[in-house]
Amino acid sequence: MPAFLIVDEDRNFRDALAIGLRLDGHLAVAVADAEAARAQLGAARRFDCCVVDAHLPDADGVLEIAASRGLRAIATGPYPELLEAASARHPRAEALPKPFCARDLVARVERPASAV
Repeated sequence: MPAFLIVDEDRNFRDALAIGLRLDGHLAVAVADAEAARAQLGAARRFDCCVVDAHLPDADGVLEIAASRGLRAIATGPYPELLEAASARHPRAEALPKPFCARDLVARVERPASAV
């Protein structure tokens, strides 16, 4: 089962997403900022996917670290133009518009990146 790192300042969103993932048996760690994300990415724990709100200060740095470590990097946000800009800066990152549910995220991660 994929393991997820969720990086989002919106406590309600990150907690709801993490709970949904955990209820389905996934490891899900939720943090509020880039500094905490870096600490998690540097820990011995292995994630398969890093979900980052593109509005987050230094979202670019977190997406770059995640992608460089071979994680499925996913930029999220409610505005298409924001996601397009994030995708242009990070071609290895995928865009997933908000709102989405845990099931949508898992389905995205379980299919090959080339199929997205």
